[in-house]
Amino acid sequence: MNIKREIIPGTDGNQLSIGIIGGGGQGVALARRLAQLGHRVAIANSRGPASLTALAADIGAMPVSVVEAAEAKDIVIVSIPTKAVLDLPTSLFSNVPSSVVVDTSNYHPQTSAMAGSMPSTAACLKASG
Repeated sequence: MNIKREIIPGTDGNQLSIGIIGGGGQGVALARRLAQLGHRVAIANSRGPASLTALAADIGAMPVSVVEAAEAKDIVIVSIPTKAVLDLPTSLFSNVPSSVVVDTSNYHPQTSAMAGSMPSTAACLKASG
């Protein structure tokens, strides 16, 4: 007998702890939608939590530091330009409790001084952890 159970986030203990590193278009869209679904969302950017206070309040997220976002219990989403991955703290993912790290980063060769020589985001994240 195959029983399907519909899981509604935010009910029956199915609320996830999600950290999002990146306050641009993708990061904000993800934070907004995940918060609407009832998850605990923390959002961070390179300028610090104070720069995200109004936005976070508007979308239902909590502004945090990059390190705090990486400490999310369930999922960490990295949504920054690929060139910015090199600016993340080198040990950012060394003790991350999350079981999943999702990379939605984008490589923009037209804005990167390192065009053509940029390592992959996965390589940068592996080197930092």
